[in-house]
This record gives sequence, C-alpha cells and structure tokens, in this order.
Amino acid sequence: MSRLGIILKLAPEEYVRDWRNWIAPAAIAGTLIVSLFLAVIVVLILEAMGDKANEIDDSRAMSAAQTAVMSIRRRLSGTLEDNAVWHEAVVALQSDNRKEWMWANWGSTSADYQLYDGVVVTDQDGRLLGGYLKGQEFDAVAALGDAFVKQVLSATVPNQPAIINVFRLHDGIAIAGSRALQPERNVPSDGRFNVLTMIKLVTPEMIDSVASNYFLPDLRLAPVKPTDQLSLPLTASDGQPLAYLTWPGRNLGTRLYNEVRPALTGALVALGILLATAAFAGYAELLSLRRFATAADREATRDPLSGLLNRKGMIRALQARLDQDDGGTGLTLHLIDLDGFKAINDTWGHLVGDELIGAVADRLVACHPRLEFAARFGGDEFAFASKPGTDPNEVATAALRALKAPFNVAGHTCEVGASIGYATHVRNMDTFELIRRADMALYGAKAAGRGRSLAYSSDMDRDREATAELEEQLREALDHDGLTVAFQPVVSAGDGSVVSVEALARWNMSHGPVSPDVFIPLAEKSGLIFQLGDMVLERSIRFAENRAGIDVAVNVSPLQLCAPDFADGVAALLEREKFDPRRLILEVTEGVLFESPVQARRAIDALRAIGIRFALDDFGAGYASIGTLRHFTFDRLKLDRSLVQALESERGRAVLNATVSLAEALGIPVIAEGVETAEQVANLRQMGCQFMQGYYFGKPVAAADFDSLPGRMARAG
Repeated sequence: MSRLGIILKLAPEEYVRDWRNWIAPAAIAGTLIVSLFLAVIVVLILEAMGDKANEIDDSRAMSAAQTAVMSIRRRLSGTLEDNAVWHEAVVALQSDNRKEWMWANWGSTSADYQLYDGVVVTDQDGRLLGGYLKGQEFDAVAALGDAFVKQVLSATVPNQPAIINVFRLHDGIAIAGSRALQPERNVPSDGRFNVLTMIKLVTPEMIDSVASNYFLPDLRLAPVKPTDQLSLPLTASDGQPLAYLTWPGRNLGTRLYNEVRPALTGALVALGILLATAAFAGYAELLSLRRFATAADREATRDPLSGLLNRKGMIRALQARLDQDDGGTGLTLHLIDLDGFKAINDTWGHLVGDELIGAVADRLVACHPRLEFAARFGGDEFAFASKPGTDPNEVATAALRALKAPFNVAGHTCEVGASIGYATHVRNMDTFELIRRADMALYGAKAAGRGRSLAYSSDMDRDREATAELEEQLREALDHDGLTVAFQPVVSAGDGSVVSVEALARWNMSHGPVSPDVFIPLAEKSGLIFQLGDMVLERSIRFAENRAGIDVAVNVSPLQLCAPDFADGVAALLEREKFDPRRLILEVTEGVLFESPVQARRAIDALRAIGIRFALDDFGAGYASIGTLRHFTFDRLKLDRSLVQALESERGRAVLNATVSLAEALGIPVIAEGVETAEQVANLRQMGCQFMQGYYFGKPVAAADFDSLPGRMARAG
C-alpha cells in the first residue's frame, strides 16, 4: 500500500481517535459548563425565589397589618353604629339629665371596655356636650384639635357611614370614629344631628394582641419610619403619618437559600420542595387570612358572651331575610327583657351573671323549633325571630315558660322571668319599623307587669303620641309656672298642733287636674323631674320661711337623689334662701335604697351632715327591712295609708301595732298617712304613733289658703 493509501486509511482513524479524545474533556467541560450553568441558574432561581419569598412574606405581613387595622376600624364602626342609631340616646341627650345618662351608658363603661376607651358627644356645630376617656371626663375638642372638629362637623349628616381617622392624643395615638346620633327611623336627610364619637387608644396591649393574632412578631409603634424594617403608616385625615406600625421582616427566602446552597447537586429537588413549600405556605396563609377575616366579621356581628348575634348582626340578618323573594312577610320579631337579672348580678357577682346569660341564650335557642335566629343586644335584652306561618303567641309562651324554670348556675339556683313584646312583619315594612314596633310592644308588656308577652297594636302608637303630647304640655307648664304646690298639714298626735307640712305638686289643666300618679312618672321618664323637683323645693322653702315652727317635707325622686350634683344643689339653694336645713325633711321611697344604695347613701350622708332630715315614705308597702332602717338611719318613718286603712281588721291592727313598736325600738318617730276618721286617730294614738296626716286634719291646700287652717287641730285631741 502506498504511503498515500496508508495516510488515507489512517487519517480517519486518527481523526476519530483525536475526536474521541476530545469527547471526555468535552463531556466533562460540557458537564461542568452545564452543571455550572444549571448551578448558576439554580442559584439565580433560588436567589430570585428567595427574594420573591421575602417579598411574598413581606406582602403577607403588610396585608396582615392592613387587615388588623381594618378589623379595628370595622369593630369600632360596628360599635359606633350600635350606639349612634339609638332613639333612646337621641331623646336622653336632649333632656336635662343627659350627663347622668351619658355616664351610665357610656362613660362608666369606657373605664375598662374591650370595644372602646372613650366616648365624646358634640353638637351640630362641633361644640363639646360631654366626653369620657377611660372613665374620666375628657375634652376631645381641646385634646384632638381642629382635625377632630372637622371630622365631627362632617359627621352631623344622618344616614352616612362612620367617619374614622387617626389622631395624636397626648403622647400616643388614638383611632376615633364619628357618626350622627339619630333615631332608628324617620330621619330627615337634610337635617343635622349631634355626633357620637368613640375612641380606641393604640396601646401596647393592642399592639401585642395584633402581633399575636396576625403573626407579626416584634410589632411595635414607632414615631418615624424605620429604614431597616417593614412599616405601615397610621395617617391622619390630611394624609400625614402620625406614627408607624413597624416589624422586622422574617427573610424566609434568604434563610432557605442559605440552607440549600451547600447542596447544589440537589438543587432541582430542593427547588421542587421549595416550590411545594411556597405553594403550601401561600395556601395556608390565604386560609389563615380568610379565617381572620371571618373571625373579624363574627366579632363585629356576634355577642361574645352568649354567642348570639349582636344588634348589628340582628339588623343584618333581618335585612337579609326581608330582601328574600317573599319579603319576609309573616316573620315575627320578639324582643325580650329579663326580669330580676340585675338583682342576681348584684347578689352573686358578674361571673354568675355572665354564666346565666349563656344559659338564657341556650334556652332561647331551644325554646321553639321554628326560630330564624336569636340575638342579644347587651345587658339583659335578647331578641329572636320566628318563621312565617308560626303562631307568635305560641312562641312567646314557649320562651316565657323556658325562662321561668330555675337555672342552676355556678352552684346557685337562679330564677328570672321575662317580658316579651313582638311584632309581625307585613309587606313594605322596613327593618327599623319592625324593631320599633316590637320595642313598643315590649314596653307595653313591661308596663303591664312581669312575666307577660304582648303583641304590637296600632293603639300603642296612639298612646305614644298622647304621651308625647302630654310631655310637651308638662314641659310648657314648667316653663310658664303652670304647676302649683299644695301643702298638707302634719299634726302632733299629742296636742293636735301643726308641726310640719308636706309639699305636693299639682297640675291643673283647662279640662281638669292631672293626677300626680300620671305626671310624676312622666316627668321622671322625660328628665323633667329635675326641673319639677327644683320648683317644688324652692317654693316649699319660701312657704316655710315666714311660718316659724313649721317644718316642710318634700318628696324626692330616686332620679334626683342619685344625681351626682343633687346634694350640692340643695345645699346651695338653702344657702341662697338663708333657710335653716334642720327645718327641711326630704321624703324618699324604699325602692331607691335597693336599686342604687351607694348613690343614695352618698347623697343622704352629705345632706344629713348639714342638718337636713330624711323620712322613709310609704313604709309597709314594699320590702324595706330592719337592716335598711338601721343602715340609712331615717329621722321619720311614714306608714303607708294601706296600713291605716287596715285598722278595721284585727290582723291589720296587729300589723300596724308591730310596725309602730319596731320603729319605736329603733328610735324613729312615726307619721301615719291617710288618717280619715276619729276612730283611726284614737287607735293610732293608743299604739304610740307620734304624728298624723290625712283628710281628717286637712286636705292639701294652696299656700295662700294654708294660714286659714287652725294652728291646732282640735279633733286630734
């Protein structure tokens, strides 16, 4: 073979041999390049995914922080709506005792309440009518400034959502929501109303709760925006940040990347795990956020103590039911007010009372099979709706029967009853009209006596209008001296001399006199009792000023006695009139001693300290005990006229004799009321009764006619 042939024969083999020689290095190089490329890609992907995971987690944290702030605002808005759309509040804040009403319903609660820390009421021009922060009086206009005034002025228009903004308060931050105070219905759209503002302080406890509930570790409130942490600004109404919610990012992606970096050979596996983990984490986070949103909505519409709907939740449920195809026609709303719950709370404490609320809720839900829903408004007020086609009286009877049975709560046997008012929905009736009618029926049931149910009727509206008209006439009479004061003598059982008089308010209208049994409760309900009481007290003192030796007794309403400024007002009047306090006797009924013993004792002690005496009126008609007489140390005991009328029977004489003996043993002089016959006079004197009062000695007469009465009632001798 020629050299050329050999070359031609060997060249391909050598070429191939040379090419094959390059396969391993090329494969190694290629593998290295591809591995490096894949490693770089994996590293870049891991870095990108790490950054993305950091971003997702940061976004999740930011979304959680925003959700937390929205939840706080939504909860504050819900609480504000429950309190701002309230006819009773509108009426109370127009009365003279608005300050006491605000304290009882809002101010005292703000000291330690989960839903708000402060309550402020302003008028249509932004002026402060009253405010409380953590149970203390609070001038929000001065503390929060012009931005707050601008907010409340914007909120005077009714039927609009609450306006909520962030404010700087002292050295901290507060969230304040404002809404027009309006009744539940018939609200004019062009009117302007007083404004209710509720304040929630951003406290360290709140920050800790948000951090725990929304997985934001090391969450804190900072005055300036940090450069190395995540933050959410809390902005004022002008858009300027007042503070920042800040927290450190968890950098989950970076930490994961650092863990998988040494094992690049398992990059694809690690990448799959990371993707699966990221997907799972995202899904779990979505579920978590949904749970938080559901919990926030539940918290805004559910009563935490009973688990039932709250007022907002009930209104929403009613509205949803009435929006259905049948319009909710035939659905009946029952409103319930428990009887005797306050006594259980006062006797055994709030823990027992809270457990009793839960037991009541359980019985209401189970009392009838055709209930739509049940709700608790707060305190001892409940509601439930029965399905169309159900006999509402049957449902009410079942509820009364269920609540009448004793409860075994925390080792105590508790008995409560209830009053129920209900109204049935008819076509084209809105939600608030249905609630109003049921509420009127409940008021009628309570007025008729405990343990009753009552259906709404159109007569209730007519009665309400008549009551409102009579209230306006009473207001007009008080403003224009349309009421008078009559005086009835109280005589000594020994010699018949007039020792004192009782002042009695009288109201004579053109068609005849109005009974005190009618206008006194009306004055108490409307808040006019303070103006009426001041008028009677002032005229009584002026009557007695020129009649030496005769003391004057004035009846005091429980509302007056429990008012914080009552004692100071009486003392100021006596000082102004230069009247001897020892000649004034204030008569109180025993009811106030049980309902508000602390306030009553405070007022009685303050007035007794300056010489004023106190008489327990209508003794024998209620439940006053020996302990009550000892605790309050009365100067006079007025026997109820029913005891005097019972003298005709042997048993009645024995009861009256025992009562007088009891008073004598306690050292309390006795006044017998309603004395009408000489036989009664003789029996009372024989039993040891020191003073008497009644038609036998003289009817109540005007001041001008009193001097014509004999100074000594001869018939008493």
